[in-house]
Amino acid sequence: MLSIGENEITHYHEEGFVVSQNYLSDDIMNKISKCYDDFVTTNPSLTLEEMASPHIYGGVNMKHQINHTLSNNFLEIGRSNEIVSQVNKILGPDIILWGMHIMHKPAKTGKKIPWHQDGTYWPINPKATCSVWIAITDVDETNGCMQFIPKSHKNGTLPHLQEDKVKEEGELKGSLDLKIDEKSFNKNEAVNCIIKRGQASFHDTYLLHSSDANFSENPRKAIVLRYMPSSSLFDRNIPDRVSANGFKYEFQERPIFLVSGNAKQNELRNSNYPS
Repeated sequence: MLSIGENEITHYHEEGFVVSQNYLSDDIMNKISKCYDDFVTTNPSLTLEEMASPHIYGGVNMKHQINHTLSNNFLEIGRSNEIVSQVNKILGPDIILWGMHIMHKPAKTGKKIPWHQDGTYWPINPKATCSVWIAITDVDETNGCMQFIPKSHKNGTLPHLQEDKVKEEGELKGSLDLKIDEKSFNKNEAVNCIIKRGQASFHDTYLLHSSDANFSENPRKAIVLRYMPSSSLFDRNIPDRVSANGFKYEFQERPIFLVSGNAKQNELRNSNYPS
């Protein structure tokens, strides 16, 4: 069963990330694997950015072709006490699940993800999100593991450049249209996040990270869950953002889900979903 201890929590706060030494239980991993495979099989033509929010009916921009039952199954994963109880150790007792993403890198064709900070894209104030990245297949340098710059979360938001100024062969283009100015950090400090199926990495919203292309013969499969403390505000007054390729981030009406404690000042807007 997934569990992070005191040393791992300290590592998270000091380094900006931590990889669980324990593994998720077979029950939840089997559920994650089935949901993932059902989603990808049903939506073979979606781009990576369109694989966001499988737990929301219709997904982002109503791109998903999945039924409510499958969305509800994804939501159950995000609400799982096995996962939420570990996020509590990092963010505290009051937790909201506000995002989820299928991280699918096809064999031989999965693109490189440029260096970025997640919080640059999100309407959360203050920016205090913990991302839980769960490996469904073993992940290493050959199939596009994440790379982290340790302690970079302590520097706050770094300068970003628009996509059209930083084109690089083999990079994913689309919703990730802001890239860190590589003059602002040292890539030689990067560490590879090599994890096995069933392990989870936890990383801070300000942590610099990227991933290389998938050069292997098999798809790299993962899912990421996004949690925030309800002491932060999911700010629905921030205008929806449109990326360089026309992809629209829709946040103003997005349902979010209390998974622990009290929602405080946050509007959940999830009355159509099972409690």
